Amino acid sequence: MAIFDELKSVAKVLQEAGKIEQYQQILDVLSKLLEMQKRVAELEEENKNLAEKFKIKESLIYENNAYWIINNNNKDGPFCSRCWDKNKDLIRMHPMMNPNFVVCPECKNHIQIKHD
Repeated sequence: MAIFDELKSVAKVLQEAGKIEQYQQILDVLSKLLEMQKRVAELEEENKNLAEKFKIKESLIYENNAYWIINNNNKDGPFCSRCWDKNKDLIRMHPMMNPNFVVCPECKNHIQIKHD
C-alpha cells in the first residue's frame, strides 16, 4: 500500500532526525491505518458472504417443510428450513434409516419427504 510505505519512510526520517514526538504520531497513524485495513478486509468478506446468500435466496423454494434449490430446472435438496431461517446456513439434510425421512446434521430437525 503506497500510503503505508510513505508513512514508514516519513517515520524513519523523523526517527533519524530525533523528532520523537512526530515519529510517535506517525507510528500511531500507521497503527490506525492497519486497523482500518483489517476492518476493510472484514467488511469485504462480509459483503461477499451476503451477496452469496442473496444469490442462494433467489433460487430457494420452500416445499415439504424444507428448502430446495432450483437451478436450470434441476431440484437440489432438501436443505434444513430451521438452519436457513435462523442463521442463513444452507445445511443439506441427510436420509435416515427410512428413506422417506431426512434429518439435519446440524440442528437435528427431521422431516418426512413426500415423493412426487
